[in-house]
Amino acid sequence: MTLARSRPVGILAAITLVVLSAVGLRLSDPDDNFQVINGVAGVGVKINNGEITVSRVTVGTFFIEYGKISDRTPGMFIAVTVSQAATGSKRLETSEARLLGKDVRYDSYQIMDVLTVDPGFETSVDIVFEVDPSRIDGLTLEIWPSEFISSYQQRVRIDLGITTANAEQWRTAAKDRGIEMSRGTTKAIP
Repeated sequence: MTLARSRPVGILAAITLVVLSAVGLRLSDPDDNFQVINGVAGVGVKINNGEITVSRVTVGTFFIEYGKISDRTPGMFIAVTVSQAATGSKRLETSEARLLGKDVRYDSYQIMDVLTVDPGFETSVDIVFEVDPSRIDGLTLEIWPSEFISSYQQRVRIDLGITTANAEQWRTAAKDRGIEMSRGTTKAIP
């Protein structure tokens, strides 16, 4: 009778420890457990299941959708066209993106859906950020998979090419300019 009771208790204890470990991993600071892979706009960055490329950076103060102005900002919008190619044997999924500067962080303006790309395909989308025009020097796009339980992940950081020397040109280019949002596209990798 004692042996019969101790087996379920042991199994329950083991399950409890696994759950607590998973919760501990999830609640630990995600900024402590990742590998940074750096890149620059226009050049693909290889990660586990594929490659991520920033192909275009566009600036403006309003959006044009279906021929009409849809959103305005007193600041500045930056739209970053990101291409993800699933070059490996597994899907490539990302769902988190932000812009990082020297002392600033901008989360995406529009909620980013999980971007899933099947093996052998490439998908391109625009990710939009609303930024303070006076704080755009040295911005990099950081993009990574969203994982429920992760002990160590890769984060891609791609320099957008906005420097102290050319930041004023970017600000001037954004004034009274509309950004026409492109719809996501998917194609087979040649």
